[in-house]
Order: sequence, then structure tokens, then C-alpha cells
Amino acid sequence: MPRAFLLVSITAAVFALFAILASYTTLFASITLTASPALRTHFLRTMVNSSTLGDVYFLSHGGPPSVEQTESPPYKAWRKFGKIIEANPPKGIVAVSAHWENEQDLRTGVVVNSNSSNPLIYDFYNFPKHFYQLKFASKAEPELQEKVVGALKEGGIPVSRADRGLDHGVWIPFRGAFGEGTHFPLVQVSLPASADPVESIKLGQALSKLRAQGYAIVGTGQVVHNLRDLISGQSLPYTTLFLNDAAKALSSSDRLSATLDLTKHPLYKKAHPTDEHFFPLLVAVGATSASDQIEEIYKGVVDINGCTVENDGLGWGMWRWTSAA
Repeated sequence: MPRAFLLVSITAAVFALFAILASYTTLFASITLTASPALRTHFLRTMVNSSTLGDVYFLSHGGPPSVEQTESPPYKAWRKFGKIIEANPPKGIVAVSAHWENEQDLRTGVVVNSNSSNPLIYDFYNFPKHFYQLKFASKAEPELQEKVVGALKEGGIPVSRADRGLDHGVWIPFRGAFGEGTHFPLVQVSLPASADPVESIKLGQALSKLRAQGYAIVGTGQVVHNLRDLISGQSLPYTTLFLNDAAKALSSSDRLSATLDLTKHPLYKKAHPTDEHFFPLLVAVGATSASDQIEEIYKGVVDINGCTVENDGLGWGMWRWTSAA
């Protein structure tokens, strides 16, 4: 082949390559600048590099009135969480809530929601009628459901499935974060049947395998959750103390052991007469790695009206862990 012809061919190929790159650049710019937020995020989500670890989050979830307290610090923190997710779109979200504990007959392992339409569960009582008409639309992609089941089995956790939906521990904060729906695939997993806090850590460790595929892990509960004292009007002098100690544990060099040790804290039984609102935090911590960086989204004490108080309220905390790589 003549040298001149070869040179022309190579030059033409280079120009063709630049033309292709330019077209993709134009398409990317068009989508990211002019498309709707949902389409833009969907486009970015499909481009997520599976080698990038998904983030881990813990959210305090509150109750039905919290979703209407739009000027409260917790609601604003949910909105911040939503913006973080939209700016760093995962391939999907796996959620573990305080309001779903494994109650299967065998009482072993965990349960994965198999209902892909994610119907809402209004698992609260004696609230005004309009709270039972709130909506939050999402889908649980079968592909993600299968990946969750696979990760759990690989982690040695017995797993079953249930035709369920999303309880308010998930959809209340997610509605605050995203409005009336999200396009991110969303699968809920129950807490373990066991009352042993180590089992919640193990659940998080099993789910952490999904981070390598670009999925986010979210635990929702409460850092201090003593409704009996709150509703009765009693003083809650332990709230700030336990909340601050929890934040220190989460920021320590050995967050796993430090957070697990909170179950032996002298104020733990006051902060958590029952364990279910604390265990999702253990799941989240179990899903992190030692090198992850922590970001505090919000920490504070809030009363039933959504107002910041010194002690006499619930302890709210929301954190994000990201890969240091």
C-alpha cells in the first residue's frame, strides 16, 4: 500500500474518531443541561462506573407529621440527602428500615421485598386521614432484587422473600428527599430476626458487596427513640448526651466496634427502650469500609413540632459514607 494512501487513511480515521467523540460530547451536554432532572439523573445513573463504590447512608426517618414540617431541620436534611443522591446517582438503592423486622415462622435471616411496584404501607395509627393518602412512587427492579438475594446468600445470611411494600421508615424520608417519587430502583430488606446487634452488622457487611456494583445502601431509624418519654411530656436529659456519643463513635477510627459498643452505653436503654430504631445504624456501619470518609448531613434534637430543642425531643442524625478512593 502506498505510503501516501496509508497516511490519508489514518488521517481520515482520526477525524472520524474526533467526530464521534464530538457527537457524544454534544449529546452529553444536551442531556445534562436541557433535560429534566429525572432524565438527566437516569442518564448519569446508566453511566455509573461499576468500579466506583456506592455510598452508604443513615437517615433518621421521623413520623408522618415530619413530612409536612418543611421548614424543620430534619426535613431540610432529607432534601439535602436527595440532592446528594441526584448529584451522585447510584445504580439503585437498598434500604433497611426500623419498621420491618423478620417475622417469618423460622425467625432466621432476613426477608427481601419481592413486590416490584413498591406499594406503600401506612404502618401508623390514629393520624389525620390525609396522611393515609400520601403517595410515593418507586419500582424495585427484579435485577436488583436478585442481586440483593445473591449478596445475602454469599454473605451466609438465610434469606426469604415476601410480597410486601415500603413502610413509612423508608417512604417518609424518601418523600421528603425526592417528592412524590423516585426513578432510582429501590429494594427494601428486613432487619434480621435476631436481637443480637452483631447480626445487623453482618447484614450490612453482606449488602456491602453491592457497593462495588454502584448501589447505595441506606439504613433508616433514629439515633434516640423513646416515644414513651416524649409523648408523656417527661424530660429527656439523655438525648443530647447519647446523640453526641453516637456521633463520636461513627467518626472514630474503629467505627464498627465503637458503634457496636453503644449498645452497652449506660444511656442506651433510655435512648432505645427497644432496639429496632438503632439496628439500621448498625447495618449502615456494617456496610462501610475502614477507609470510608464520613460526612454529617444533620445532627440535632427535635421535638414533635419539628423545632430544635436542647434535650426534650428525639435524637436525629443523618450521615453519609463515601469511598476514599
